[in-house]
Amino acid sequence: MSQSAAKLDISMTVWEELMKKGITNAISGLSRMVHKKITVDSLSISRVPAKEVIDLVGGPETLIVGIYLNFGGAAHGHLMLAHRPEVAYELLAMILGEEPVRRGDLSDYEQSALSEMGNITGSFFLNAIADTLGIKLYPSPPAVIIDMAGAIMGIALAEILQESDDVLIVDTGFSTDDQQAGGRFIIMPNQSFVQLSMNYAC
Repeated sequence: MSQSAAKLDISMTVWEELMKKGITNAISGLSRMVHKKITVDSLSISRVPAKEVIDLVGGPETLIVGIYLNFGGAAHGHLMLAHRPEVAYELLAMILGEEPVRRGDLSDYEQSALSEMGNITGSFFLNAIADTLGIKLYPSPPAVIIDMAGAIMGIALAEILQESDDVLIVDTGFSTDDQQAGGRFIIMPNQSFVQLSMNYAC
């Protein structure tokens, strides 16, 4: 186990606390966006080897809808909401208040809606973590990318693997009164973020 992986392992309890706060705040932001009460039905957090992340979403040739942003400030890293197309349609139904329509492509309007969702949930997620750690984190504008998993995630993973062996996966299920959806946050922290969590643990 590398030194960075060991540190991430030691601080996993801290990461779980931070991720739960981040997800709770992200869902709160999504609730404001759709003007509906959203309940978190399930939440699981796991640490996985970065090399296995692409396989986790179905393999390098699996088509996914990724909402990607990076962040800077006191720490740097990458955050991605990765969904198979059918899950993206469920999210769009919740955002737009419509029945999910499954087809090959997303319209510009639908991509814009997903981008706004990524902007709100990503910002709320990072703000909760930043407030807990007493730091500043600045997210980039989100990018909605529809491509094979290998193409979408390859560049970010290559950068992360220079400093860390692992990434954090947060799977959550949530619902309104009449709709259900789910989300997968892939958090790729670099060494500066890992060290901040260690300092918080101390």
